[in-house]
Amino acid sequence: MMDVVALADGTILLDAHDATDFDAVKHAQRALAEYRINGFDTVHVAGLLGGENVADDLDALGRVNVRLNIHHLVVVGEKAHGMHRAAEHEGSWDGESIPVSDVARAYDEITSLRGPRVAILVTGGVDTSLGEIVERLKGDRP
Repeated sequence: MMDVVALADGTILLDAHDATDFDAVKHAQRALAEYRINGFDTVHVAGLLGGENVADDLDALGRVNVRLNIHHLVVVGEKAHGMHRAAEHEGSWDGESIPVSDVARAYDEITSLRGPRVAILVTGGVDTSLGEIVERLKGDRP
């Protein structure tokens, strides 16, 4: 399930921080891509997935981010960096994929990307909950 929340600065938050499996994250990425089609800048914040084929799933989702032309990917936690590497390999991005070590650094990156006509998707991490990012963002509502 994904909640959509409008923030005070015009940012749209797509909260799917409980999504930690391949299919749920891929579905959420497609929802974010709809915002891009409608003229929004797009940001996907992602953590480590669960499941049996984690490395393959991270690789595939990193590539999907590029194929959907999502503008920024913030990957949280070293174990999830396979998604970042796949995004870099899929396209000639120049800093659009940003690996960070923890939630605090992820929030700092997101803060610099926020604004009107920006949609931010947060999908979950099995080793680090990204719910803290969502709660901090939701604290800034109209």
